[in-house]
Amino acid sequence: MDENTVNDEMLIRGYLAGNPEDFNTLYERYKRRLYAYLNKMLAGSAVPVDDIFQQTWIKAVDNLPKYEHKQMFLAWLIRIAHNIAVDGFRKNARTGETELPLEDGEQPREIAAPASEPWREMQREELAKAIDAALDTLAPELREVFLMRRDDVPFKEIAEIQKCSINTALARMQYALKNLRKALKEWSDKEGGAK
Repeated sequence: MDENTVNDEMLIRGYLAGNPEDFNTLYERYKRRLYAYLNKMLAGSAVPVDDIFQQTWIKAVDNLPKYEHKQMFLAWLIRIAHNIAVDGFRKNARTGETELPLEDGEQPREIAAPASEPWREMQREELAKAIDAALDTLAPELREVFLMRRDDVPFKEIAEIQKCSINTALARMQYALKNLRKALKEWSDKEGGAK
């Protein structure tokens, strides 16, 4: 069976029935999205992304028998990661640790199509940097909502993860978009004026 046609529920049931390949498929399906989410959420924090990423998968495996298929699997993973990160922040605050984040290693990058034009690739990279810089200026709650919505996590699940009302989650998304638009307009105006 083609792994793209197998849904998450089937993979989880297969893994729980003793087929480790089903978990490998699930892991491959979500590892980049979870890592990208954590990398943006924990940028500049004292909590290392790789540690949270590994702890999230370990906890997910331990709790797979309890997973109820009522929410998206990615939302469930993000909730686990969010809780582990919050615990890490609390621990660092209590102990006063000032551990530095891990050094930036190479992140998975999309390989440009052979027929792509180099100047277009440069524009995409500049825009991606501008978006990342704009995201970094957002308050953590706003950035988190934006990143989860980018991964199609429903607002109901975002509200549960952030322990707030759906209206608050919606408002946070609205503020995030407003601030991103403003930052990107300033970047666009600056880029237009530099030419």
